[in-house]
Amino acid sequence: MPIQRPFLLYLRSRFHLALALPAAGLVVLSLLFLRPRALLPVLVILAIYVVLTGALFFTRRGAREVVAESDEDRAKLVRQKIARYEDLRRRISVLRLGSDEMARAIELFLQESGAYLEKCRELTAYSPLANERIERVLEICQVFLGERDEASTGRRYGLPGTADAAPAADFAKDIVDCAGVIRTRVTEDLLGTSGKERLETTKELDT
Repeated sequence: MPIQRPFLLYLRSRFHLALALPAAGLVVLSLLFLRPRALLPVLVILAIYVVLTGALFFTRRGAREVVAESDEDRAKLVRQKIARYEDLRRRISVLRLGSDEMARAIELFLQESGAYLEKCRELTAYSPLANERIERVLEICQVFLGERDEASTGRRYGLPGTADAAPAADFAKDIVDCAGVIRTRVTEDLLGTSGKERLETTKELDT
């Protein structure tokens, strides 16, 4: 994936700021001490700054700064994504499901998803497939609770046509399957690859 707005990334880099700040300081000093003859020195300073900025942008060092800034942006987005799924996991952890089978399945899920998210933080990477399974577990729990409440209300008031809730074992099995996928994705998508390969894997899986 090509880097978006490389020149803007370069302009905010520390390397560029090391040039821009002294140039700005010289402009300010010229305006303070050389008035009313400050125009020419200011124009000269700005011209030198523009030429140097343009020339350094096309150097190898400039390219490295652009890549570093782009990687920093990508890492920030990854951390935000990880934080979102940590929040989903916390929401799941406080659900009261009223079923031993579901509780055991959720315990396994929390163990596997916790290890996965910890590894995500460590590597600044994630697996879209594992993230999707975290979302799916929340949906499974919501459907389970909804069906249980609907069936309970129907039995209490004798509502006609009210179906019994699906067995908890069916929902628990789906959650266990999701936990297994998350465990597998840690190995397949996060471990045993270099940082560059993890970034490429994340981008490929997200597309």
